[in-house]
Amino acid sequence: MTNPVYAALAQLVRDLESLGVRWALIGGLAVSTRAEPRFTRDIDLCVVAADDKAAEHVTLCLRDLGYDVMALVEQEYVGRLATVRLAPPLAGGVVVDLLFASSGVEGEIAAVAERLEILPRIVVPVASAGHLVVLKLLAHDDSRPQDAADLVALRAVLSPNDQAEALRLAALVVMRGFHRDRDLIKLVESYLASG
Repeated sequence: MTNPVYAALAQLVRDLESLGVRWALIGGLAVSTRAEPRFTRDIDLCVVAADDKAAEHVTLCLRDLGYDVMALVEQEYVGRLATVRLAPPLAGGVVVDLLFASSGVEGEIAAVAERLEILPRIVVPVASAGHLVVLKLLAHDDSRPQDAADLVALRAVLSPNDQAEALRLAALVVMRGFHRDRDLIKLVESYLASG
């Protein structure tokens, strides 16, 4: 396998499975799997961790397996460890972001993620299109044009069930206080109405 992103993902899948961690592929690689293939140098995962202690345990276990911890980000609004950025053992420029408490709905996303074979012998749980829309709108930044392109690509594959699930998930994010002062429900409603 010559693509460093997929090589890193294959190793990460093995490592997370050995740790018994529940997770789902999100971000650009998930959008690429669900909608329109695109280039990315990072792997974004939402990882289920009951609290910061559990998130730190996963991080330390991965560090013991050769991953370098590059950065830690706290979710300011709820005071939780939100994201850990890692360099895999054979990084090749690849970055792994583990999102533990970035949206507050990591458990819901992982619970219904669909296991897809994205390459031969690489089967990963991939977040639904509706869930990816919510995460993209939550993280959307005008300085990153790829976010807007991903939202356009996802619109083409959203089913009515995905649309309903996006609204439900957005409401959960807001209810749990992870909406980052954004009117996330309105953003999702506007996005769905514009399609």
